[in-house]
Amino acid sequence: MPQTSDTDWSERCRDALLGYSETLLRAVGDKLVRPRSKLPVEELIEKSVAMVTNAPVIDRRIKEQPPAARKVLAFMGLSRQPRWKVGHLLTLLAALDHNDGFTPVQALLETALLFPDRGTDEPPVEDFAAWFGLAGTHNAVVFAHPGVALRARGENLELPDLTNPDDEVGSPRQADGLEWPLRLAAAWQQVQNEPVRLTQGHTLFKRDLLRLQGDAVLAAPPVDQIALVADAGVLALLWARAVELLAERGGALEADPFPATWEGPLLPLLGQLMRALPLVEPWDPLTGYAPTENGLSPTPTAGLLSLLLARDFVHPDAVAEWLWSHHPSWAGVIPPDAASDKGAGWVRGYLLGVAYSLGIVEVSGELVRLSGLGRHLLFGDPEPPVPPAFPQTLMVQPNAEILAYRQGLTPALVASLTRFAAWKGIGPACTLELTPEQTYRGLESGLTLPMIVQTLNRHGTRPVPAGVADLLQRWASKRERITAFASAVLVEFQTPAELDIAVARGVVVLRLTDRIGMTADGREPSLSNLRLIGNRDYESKPQRCLAPADDGVTLTVDGPQADLLLEAELKQFAEPLPIEQNGVQRFRLTPTSLRKAVEGGRTLAELDAWFLERSGSPLSAAGRLLLLGSQLSQPRAERLLVVKLPTVEIADGLVQWPGTRALVAERLGPLAVSVAEDQLAAFREALKEIGVRVDGVS
Repeated sequence: MPQTSDTDWSERCRDALLGYSETLLRAVGDKLVRPRSKLPVEELIEKSVAMVTNAPVIDRRIKEQPPAARKVLAFMGLSRQPRWKVGHLLTLLAALDHNDGFTPVQALLETALLFPDRGTDEPPVEDFAAWFGLAGTHNAVVFAHPGVALRARGENLELPDLTNPDDEVGSPRQADGLEWPLRLAAAWQQVQNEPVRLTQGHTLFKRDLLRLQGDAVLAAPPVDQIALVADAGVLALLWARAVELLAERGGALEADPFPATWEGPLLPLLGQLMRALPLVEPWDPLTGYAPTENGLSPTPTAGLLSLLLARDFVHPDAVAEWLWSHHPSWAGVIPPDAASDKGAGWVRGYLLGVAYSLGIVEVSGELVRLSGLGRHLLFGDPEPPVPPAFPQTLMVQPNAEILAYRQGLTPALVASLTRFAAWKGIGPACTLELTPEQTYRGLESGLTLPMIVQTLNRHGTRPVPAGVADLLQRWASKRERITAFASAVLVEFQTPAELDIAVARGVVVLRLTDRIGMTADGREPSLSNLRLIGNRDYESKPQRCLAPADDGVTLTVDGPQADLLLEAELKQFAEPLPIEQNGVQRFRLTPTSLRKAVEGGRTLAELDAWFLERSGSPLSAAGRLLLLGSQLSQPRAERLLVVKLPTVEIADGLVQWPGTRALVAERLGPLAVSVAEDQLAAFREALKEIGVRVDGVS
């Protein structure tokens, strides 16, 4: 999951407290805040949220918890994953011989160190034990504020030291960490090409499962392979869903835009992927895709314990033997043919196949331990040094194939290439191909042809070949061809959800915006399922329906006067703002939105004409500044003195008289001129000759 700020998590805590009954809220507040008098509910909630981020208070509350409860928080802090199923937390405790059932989790809930993760439309929580029973042992989910979980990370879990002093340790080797980001990007592209359908039980259909298993890119072994990974394509898909590269809509997984973490360095992205690992459940290192009936796979818990046991160099067999005798459910999922070595193959698959390729463990011979990155992410050790950058890492070949040398790839470049080029192979030198279909998808995602060519040139060892540039130009021009309808009826809906319903029913087919649609052939749709509240004649002159604010960049839409095309036109050069409670729509001009308009072919004259027609005045001065600022000559700051004069005639004389004309830097107004600091003395002497004294700065 993408990184969430402390403010966002505080809001989640506030929402959770709002879902408690008043009796339960006061019981929880008494243990966390310990007020001296009875506070109003609203004030109690605010004080509770403030206490959750108060480190000294949280440290005291954690120390007051029983050992099993402190270990629950420690597991959450070490994993960096703030959301866990209660069943998984109880499994982790059972592996440490704490068999107290729901009691440790309930103790944390009662002190607001944990919160139930539930829907806002559910009835208030009256009692935590009752909530747990209603949500179900396997489906109940709790979350902790990340700051709280991290405070408990130093709790001693009493895990054994599995290192063997007789083991010979040589120079460790570590992967570059790019393997899984590349595979997740390839999985994202697969879903972008064709969404993956889900059954009613949220499992994969056989057709999609076979497609992922047979994909040449996803199923290929990693470059630096140490252990086999079963169903690597399925793991990449589930992992991409866990980090919100993919989203479930209408019973299918669809591709979402790349999150902001893909725009930064590699290490934060690897941290995000590691945090998401406990959310990847229906997958097993030995059997691959393995959905369970109760949805509680042992993979998240056994995987986390394997990492924690490998803090120092250990043999995978020793980790497997400990899990075999301590993890309550892990041994039960080991296939019979892999049980002879007590599941050592499972541990190798997880540590050497998944964690090693992610860069969080390193190996020496048959031994494995957490790498510097792994210790940084789990235990808070210092961040490892950033590897050197190699910006020029692409080679675009005349046959439209791209060779991408691995050592120069960054998350931002991987995300950008994935949007407009098809992955063909992941290796030391990754291969991609420019195709019409993928180029169209890149353009539909918001890229422009200049942006695509610029990316290839900026990161290329040489410019894009002329033939390839011509191909891209032809593909882009084909996509921009216009479909003309002799007549059309546009239907505007109050909300995007209403448009979704109309599309599902076949009332409209083409989506022009998130609230406007039309039939595929442009004819009038069936109106039997529509409630009409107004119509407009688009052959008439557009109405003035836009009110620019005093800041020159905020535009308010006059709803009753606006037509259906206004929103679509505005989005070409302005960004929408959240709709206000009264339904008023507003937009804002930004440098990015205006630059996008220029790249789309809009000229200043066209914008002036549009604004004149829609608002009664041309593009504002602030809008012109944002649009043309980069093209103007650079302003220069100078230090000058301002001389204020009593009359216009004297000012005119100073500018005209040869004795002072050369000393005046600039006429600033009817009664003011500017003089350079080093010319002030000469200016005073010249005026002294005619009996005029200049007072002020000496």
